[in-house]
Amino acid sequence: MLGIGTADRWRDRVTPGFVVADFHRNLGLLAVLMIVAHIATTVLDPYARITVRDVVIPFGASYRPVWLGLGVVAFEVMILVAATSLLRDWFGPIAWRAIHWTAYASWPLAVVHGLGTGSDAQAPWLIGLVASCVAAVVIALILRLRRGGAASLPTRIAAALVALATLYLITGWAFQGPFQRGWAARAGTPQVTAKPGPVHPGPEGFSDPLAGVMVRDAAGNTQISMRDTLDTALTIAIRPPTVAETLPVVTIARGARQLCTAPANVGSTLYVVCGTTRLTITLYGTGPLIVGTTNITGTIATSGPLN
Repeated sequence: MLGIGTADRWRDRVTPGFVVADFHRNLGLLAVLMIVAHIATTVLDPYARITVRDVVIPFGASYRPVWLGLGVVAFEVMILVAATSLLRDWFGPIAWRAIHWTAYASWPLAVVHGLGTGSDAQAPWLIGLVASCVAAVVIALILRLRRGGAASLPTRIAAALVALATLYLITGWAFQGPFQRGWAARAGTPQVTAKPGPVHPGPEGFSDPLAGVMVRDAAGNTQISMRDTLDTALTIAIRPPTVAETLPVVTIARGARQLCTAPANVGSTLYVVCGTTRLTITLYGTGPLIVGTTNITGTIATSGPLN
């Protein structure tokens, strides 16, 4: 906006024109320094895993490559404009002006980059900030294109049409992309699959629901197999006693690893000791003796962890 104001020679009775030009130049240098800090913190941040190569060569990153790449292109154009401004005496006015015009392409790319990669793209404060900046630039551009002679009229009309098309495309893309749910995945954010932690990580006891089946044969021998519906790796198997045993035997396992095997009292509620942890297993829906398989439910309550 200030670049347009400088080219359009904005001034009033109090503020001379060179103030706008110096303000534009100093803010441009400040913006370059802030973007360098932005890039440095991005590279140091381990989440996105952006390398130094990614901030030099566009569209090669693993994190949102297209939208990050547009930011790289915008920054490189910005550096080119700033460098040629500092070395303006080495360039002819025609070459300098042609390079400086690329800033008109750099800024829309930066806007798309910010919306495409920013995690706050759907936040009202950011939408308001971006809309305000776009509105300010559009107003400045309108004021700039209104001025000029008949010779420059075709150029100004073409520039207005390009600006209008750019504004239309970015607005439509924003509402169909970053402002919609699920944009992070569609934008190319690497999906990190975390290993699930233990359901009951602490030393405290827990109480979980159980579901399983009970199998009875014609002789009345009963076997029960159940699974913890929350801690699904935890299974409970109950079998009848052998000739040498007097009580049913309960086997507690986690996955393929057997945690303990212990006798339990007979009844709808079983009390078992597994290592140093006391278990209370309550069964529901056992009903009368039925030959075959019956679905049953229950609960398991422990005095401590089952590891």
